Amino acid sequence: MPHSRRLQKVGSGTLTVSLPHEWVRRLSLKPGDVVTLTETPDGGLHISPEVKPTSQQYYCTLDLEKFRDKELLSRLVIAAYLQGFEGIKIIGGDGIPADIQSAIMATIDLLPGMEIVEQTYRRVIMQSFVDPQKFPVETLLKRIQVMITTMLNHLNETLTKERYELINEISTIENKIDELYFLCIRQIFVKVKSGLLGEAAPEAYLHAIGDRLVVRALEEIADSIHMSAMEASVLRGYKLSKEVKEELGRLHETIQVLFGKTMKSFFSLDSWLANEVIDTTRKAFGEHFTYAEDVIGKASNPRVAAIVRSIIWNAVSVTRNCKIIAEVTVNRFVRIPSRLITIEPV
Repeated sequence: MPHSRRLQKVGSGTLTVSLPHEWVRRLSLKPGDVVTLTETPDGGLHISPEVKPTSQQYYCTLDLEKFRDKELLSRLVIAAYLQGFEGIKIIGGDGIPADIQSAIMATIDLLPGMEIVEQTYRRVIMQSFVDPQKFPVETLLKRIQVMITTMLNHLNETLTKERYELINEISTIENKIDELYFLCIRQIFVKVKSGLLGEAAPEAYLHAIGDRLVVRALEEIADSIHMSAMEASVLRGYKLSKEVKEELGRLHETIQVLFGKTMKSFFSLDSWLANEVIDTTRKAFGEHFTYAEDVIGKASNPRVAAIVRSIIWNAVSVTRNCKIIAEVTVNRFVRIPSRLITIEPV
C-alpha cells in the first residue's frame, strides 16, 4: 500500500520523512533502531528494518541404531558442522562402541571450535563455540593465502636446496589449512542462513557462491603442494641433476608469482591482473606435458623421472586453481559499476 509523506527540512539542509505508523507498529520498531535505505534501478528508495541474526539454535541428532558405518558417521558430522548446526548429538541405544568413539574424536579434531560437552556410554554431544562475527570469511581467506605462500616457499627450498626437513612443516601447514577450510565453509553457510546478508541479499548470495569456489580452490592448491612435498620426500635416496633442480626451481618461482597475483587481484578486485593470471595459466601451462617431457629427459633414472612428472603435474594443478580464483574475480568485477562497466536497468 503506497503512503504519501511531505518532506520536512531539518537543520541547514537535511530532509526527513516520517514513517507510516502501522508499518512501525507491525514491525515493533522503536527510536534508535536501524533501517536500511536501498536505491532501486528506477531511482526510488526501498526502506527495510535491519535484519538481526536469529538467536534460534539447532541441534542435529545422528542415531547409530540406523547405521554403524564409521566413514559415513564422520562425513555426516562434518556436513552438520559445515551446515552451521550449533550442536551435534550422537546417540546409540545399545551403547557407542569404542571404534565409533575413536572415529568421533578424530573427526572433532578437524573441526575448529567444535568441542564435546557431554559423553556417556550411549550419547555424545558436541557443540560449536565459534562466534561468526569474529571470523569473517575474508580474514580466513587471507590467513590461508599466507599459509599457502609459506608452503610454496618451503617446497621450492626442498626441491632446489634439498631441505627435506621442511616437508614436515608443509604437512603441518596443510593440516591447518584443512581446518580453516572447514571453518570457512561453515562461516559462509551460517552467514547465509542467519540473515546476516540483509537487504543486499541477492548480491551477497552471489558473493557467497564465489567465496565457496575460492576457498575450495585454495584447499586444492594446498593439497597439490602437499602431494608434491610427499613426492619430493622420496627423492632423499636419489641425486637430482643440477638441470632438473634449476627447472623445478624456475617452475615453482613462476607459480609463486602467479599465486601472489591471483590473490592480489581477488582481494583488490583488479580485473586487469585477474585477466593476466588467466592468460598466463592458459599460455604458459597449457602444454605442460611437453614441458614435463623436457624436464623428465634430464632425470637420472626412471624412478626420478616419474617423481618429477608428478611434481610438475601438481604444479600445473595449482595454476588451474589460480585460474578459477581469477575467474571469480572477473565475475565479481562485472557486477560493480566502474569506468569499464556501466549497469543500467532494462
